[in-house]
Amino acid sequence: MIKTHRNFLLQGNNQHHAHIHINPIGELDIDIIESEQHHSAEFDDLTFKCSGAMTTLVGVDPKVNKQWHLSLDNRDAEELNVLITQATEEFEVLMKDL
Repeated sequence: MIKTHRNFLLQGNNQHHAHIHINPIGELDIDIIESEQHHSAEFDDLTFKCSGAMTTLVGVDPKVNKQWHLSLDNRDAEELNVLITQATEEFEVLMKDL
């Protein structure tokens, strides 16, 4: 199992850069470069909310049980959703093989 990494430009006034790690064990980690913020969530605690040209990714950090949100371009959100689905499928295949 290999982590997948992507860099996305966040939508909004600041347009910060987010470095996203997709871990096939069901975890998402996000580092926002400019503000030095870190967010994490399990795949089951993520939701995508589309609104016009942007999609809000909402997650709950399992360590502090606090909700966070990021605004992504719709294409970036779609790509991230596909990567999460692929990581989940990869993990399920691995567990079947054990």
